[in-house]
Amino acid sequence: MSRREVTQFYDDLDHTPLSENELEVIRFSVDGTTYVLDLSPANAAKFRAALEPFVSAARIVPEPNARRMNPSVIRDWARNQGIPVAHRGKIPHEIIEAYNEANA
Repeated sequence: MSRREVTQFYDDLDHTPLSENELEVIRFSVDGTTYVLDLSPANAAKFRAALEPFVSAARIVPEPNARRMNPSVIRDWARNQGIPVAHRGKIPHEIIEAYNEANA
């Protein structure tokens, strides 16, 4: 006896069946909760269009496992640029952004 298993994907929004080629998996986070949606290309486009004004205004946050920057390197860079920075404590966000832009 032979057996065949078939995986059928469905759009999470309108529940229409999707082929594997049509499936778009959308991952997003809001208020610290991560969500995932299986959507058709049309519904994925609607989702992206609805979020576009918010994404355009948002800042990108590095992934948690991204390499951490060395604060002393940032402080040295700032001082060499003539930017005043404290020897200890939190480095202002503006200085970190300037460092990242200069070293992209």
